Amino acid sequence: MSSRRFNQLKFSFYTMLSLVAYTTQGQNDASTSIYDWYDSKVGKENLDINNGKILLNYDKILKNNDRFYFQNYTLGSVVYDNQLYNNVLLNYDINNDDLIIKPNGENDKMPIVLNKSKINSFNVNSKNYINLGYNKISNDEVISGFYEEVILNNRVNFYVKHKKDRRQIINDNLVFDDFTKITSYIILYKNQYYKITNKKSLTTIFPELKKTINEYYSNNSSIEKANKVKFLEDLFKYINTIIK
Repeated sequence: MSSRRFNQLKFSFYTMLSLVAYTTQGQNDASTSIYDWYDSKVGKENLDINNGKILLNYDKILKNNDRFYFQNYTLGSVVYDNQLYNNVLLNYDINNDDLIIKPNGENDKMPIVLNKSKINSFNVNSKNYINLGYNKISNDEVISGFYEEVILNNRVNFYVKHKKDRRQIINDNLVFDDFTKITSYIILYKNQYYKITNKKSLTTIFPELKKTINEYYSNNSSIEKANKVKFLEDLFKYINTIIK
């Protein structure tokens, strides 16, 4: 069968299956089950998600400090080119902000760097990561690529950016790659993205809550030092309950 004919048939199948899933009770579970069934019939090695550039990793590292966010390839799901793929082995290169898939089919291949422009989101360990560049909501280069969704709300959404910067170090007269983890934070409020860097950046966004924010910082400084994500998550949960 020609590649063009195969893609046409695949599109027809996915269209039909999507319609069936839409009219089935328990839409999300039905859709997931149907897509998984189709993927197994086609063969995972033939899926579009298995096409991309091979991951080339020549890093020389010490103490397992590599460029990846997850310690190992982990089963997750990804929405790629408007299709949901479940039970795929994924890792997240937070030095280059790339999602990596490790194909597992009849002909296993080397890890593949997925085309970022085709990725809407992915989910690993029950956490969802959205490609803000894909959604074209912001033209700000600082706010692009993959962000972990921590809070989704109709008032304030809270996102976390995971990144590693690379530097070279010398150990026993040998050069190694070393990576430093950097975490940054943004919110979506009234259709505008804001980068959260400190208390002042928050009081600028919410001037009417300046007293509340100052008190929260004063009363929870130990949490801020121990777990900044948790600290901000609890703050924005509270803010969502009091703003109009």
